[in-house]
Amino acid sequence: MAPQLPILLDEVCWFWPELQIVVRHGADPWTELMVKLLLKYPGLHYSTSAFAPKYYPEEIIRFANSRGAEKIIYAGYYAAGLTLDRIFGELPRAPFRDHVWPQFLRENAARVFDIVPVPPPEPPT
Repeated sequence: MAPQLPILLDEVCWFWPELQIVVRHGADPWTELMVKLLLKYPGLHYSTSAFAPKYYPEEIIRFANSRGAEKIIYAGYYAAGLTLDRIFGELPRAPFRDHVWPQFLRENAARVFDIVPVPPPEPPT
């Protein structure tokens, strides 16, 4: 469980503030502490890997819907029982506010991982 313990990130984030860190596997059962660290460090981000959408932690939903929309990144996790069909079947029922969805599903990852947007193709003439 140690890799999920958010307190271990505190010193790393403090020493290297320019580092972009995306946590995986949700910091469970220390989600409240994770939210505090997300508020403290601009380069720290949370991904939803290892959770079916119906089990996203309440603290993360509240954080995303209030002041943390730019810190939460969608991540699927293909493991036994957690198929993409299940994830995408449950995802529309995740209680994110409308302004959170574009950031959660794409914009945050594009910014954090420095993904250049691909322009749409030109319409045929």
